Amino acid sequence: MRDPVFIGSAFVAKYPTGGGNFWVPLQYLLGLRALGVEAYWLEILWGRPDRARAREFVASFLRYVEELDVAPWVALVLYPDNSCDEAPGVSEHWGLAADALWSRARCGLLLNLANSVPATVRACFGRTALFDIDPGQFQLWARDHDLGVGSHDAYLTIGQNLGAPDSPVPLGDVAWRRVWPVVHVPAWPEQPPPPTGGRYTTVTQWWSGTWVVLDGEVFDGNKRTGFLEVAELPCRVPVALELAANIHPEETEDLTLLARHGWHVADPAVVAGTPQAFQRYVQTSRGEFSCAKPTYVRTRPGWVSDRTLCYLASGRPCVVQATGAEGLLPDSAGLRFFRTLDEAADGLRAVEADYAAAARAARRLAEDVFATHIILPEVLRAAGGL
Repeated sequence: MRDPVFIGSAFVAKYPTGGGNFWVPLQYLLGLRALGVEAYWLEILWGRPDRARAREFVASFLRYVEELDVAPWVALVLYPDNSCDEAPGVSEHWGLAADALWSRARCGLLLNLANSVPATVRACFGRTALFDIDPGQFQLWARDHDLGVGSHDAYLTIGQNLGAPDSPVPLGDVAWRRVWPVVHVPAWPEQPPPPTGGRYTTVTQWWSGTWVVLDGEVFDGNKRTGFLEVAELPCRVPVALELAANIHPEETEDLTLLARHGWHVADPAVVAGTPQAFQRYVQTSRGEFSCAKPTYVRTRPGWVSDRTLCYLASGRPCVVQATGAEGLLPDSAGLRFFRTLDEAADGLRAVEADYAAAARAARRLAEDVFATHIILPEVLRAAGGL
């Protein structure tokens, strides 16, 4: 009998209005369970610096897992007196009981998403795999900070183009195993054609406050930079574009610029603030148009957004900025990549020229390339859990 698998995260419960964020570990949980794996989602919360706020996060997170019928397979652990930079102390548990969690962990595999689970907690698991979901950036940050590189049993990344000649990210001697991100297609059924006049949308952070240094140059990780470079796009295409981006109302210069060029702007906390709302927003869109972080564009790791996969599975075509994945995927009318403003406009026009074919191709790409039943056996083999 296969040992249990734990999907480790510390980035979902602390962001209760990030409906799309919730789906990242959830895809792995649903996909592994569908394969017959005894899988659990381990979510970690830190009480410092605001214990009362952390307890509010607990309530929101537990409500979502109940509504999505995954509560029996979720373990939420709060360390009320600690921050993520400190060794965990006293813990509080919800969902899977503490004794059941740690007894299973002793023979289990931990898929440690984004190095969420610290070393002292990782020691409780039989085997650990660092799972990089922020490729390019992660490897560059790991040069200067302890992000778990060197202290796991295996190393996985969704950066399919890392190590290629056009990706300048130094990998050292780390044996990164490359896998595509996943979507659990049964949870994202193909949708009927959207009404005429629907909008291409995306859900994004306007600012992330991150950057990387590569060969003495500093590259910012803010989506704002990418979108401002194609600010004129709505004026060039016959479709409406909407950004569900957390742009503060006081950022009047950005909002005025976007409005002048015809962008619609929505509040992501309103339109996609829960897992269910995020799904509705994706599935009622005409498709996705999105830019990538400049760090992804510059480092070309081959990153594809987990959000984009949700659009594809729903039968919603996507036009997204190139990050190195474009040469590694089969050509598809449902997923088009751009490098320039002109290419972005051409991509949207091409989709609209035969929208029905693009929608079918989007779903087919999700089923043939990114589906959990295809990717997760590879993940388990790479992590040593199969």
